[in-house]
Amino acid sequence: MQKSGEADMETLDTNLPGGYLLQGPRHSYRLDACLGKGGFGITYRGRETATGVPVAVKEYFPNLCKPIRTPDGGIAPSPQHQDAYAKGKKSFLNEAAMLKALDEIPSVVNILDFFPESGTAYMVMEYLDGITLRQMVERDGPIPIQTLLPPMLSFIRDLSTMHQRGVLHRDIAPDNIMWMPDGSFKLLDFGCARAMEDGRSMSVLLKPGFAPFEQYQTRGQGDYTDLYALCATIYYCITGLVPPQAPERIFALHDNQPDPLPAPSKVGVPISPELESLLMWGLAADARQRPQTMAQWLDLLEKVPFFPQDGPLPPDPYLKKRLSPLGIAILCLCGAGALALLAALIHAL
Repeated sequence: MQKSGEADMETLDTNLPGGYLLQGPRHSYRLDACLGKGGFGITYRGRETATGVPVAVKEYFPNLCKPIRTPDGGIAPSPQHQDAYAKGKKSFLNEAAMLKALDEIPSVVNILDFFPESGTAYMVMEYLDGITLRQMVERDGPIPIQTLLPPMLSFIRDLSTMHQRGVLHRDIAPDNIMWMPDGSFKLLDFGCARAMEDGRSMSVLLKPGFAPFEQYQTRGQGDYTDLYALCATIYYCITGLVPPQAPERIFALHDNQPDPLPAPSKVGVPISPELESLLMWGLAADARQRPQTMAQWLDLLEKVPFFPQDGPLPPDPYLKKRLSPLGIAILCLCGAGALALLAALIHAL
């Protein structure tokens, strides 16, 4: 890596400045701005310098290792964390290689490049200009089932394919699923630095309400772990409520108390009994009581009705937001045409 222009690296706290030039083995990238920071990395928006193609660049920066930004933009871990830092960096690059092998799965973010540099490592990904499910719910409120689930079916199929390749995400949550302008979904952030953690620090990665009970332990995770997180995400999207934390549910059940997780119909969501039962099955607090594979759950999801069969389809308040002005105009014209045709038929009679 090298400095760009007048950037003063000594004044930096953690993230690299806008305009920084990141030099990889094959391509270079101009970083525009910091998009966000997590416990194990910093993500930037940038462009590939030769083509100008927008990219997202993730930098390995594990806070647990107390890294220090060097004057040339590199990173050095604190002396007492060097072994953990090196192990985490290796895991970061292995994670990038694994994701690169999943590029043909449409719902997985594409990895364009990855490499070690200046004491750390970088992962270059396609830049996604969408909105996360959490952002959508926070902005607009609960998402109607008829808006959410039909386009999500292909996303769930891709999760099943990913599991069949032996890959678990282990961090599915509303802020890790992006809804793209074309209606598709993209799965973000595969938790690249997890290999550096032990049982004591595992809880750092947990998202309360979305992580199942087995993730509070160091063993016993499988396809059903991602399934719980997916069902918790769907539950959040259609109700606007974050599910209770998994340990709270486990302790309540062990004490013969009611499950503190209310069914969606109990909080006013129009949903068929079949879909509700399937969703709550995926949310079983005990992993042994859930479907054991995503494929098993998906097969049933594709067969159940989404709404009570004795009632009308609830209105979709998102329809107007998802229609372009041209689409709205076409609907209006179709409505006007139907009225004109009806008037002509009445006149003929």
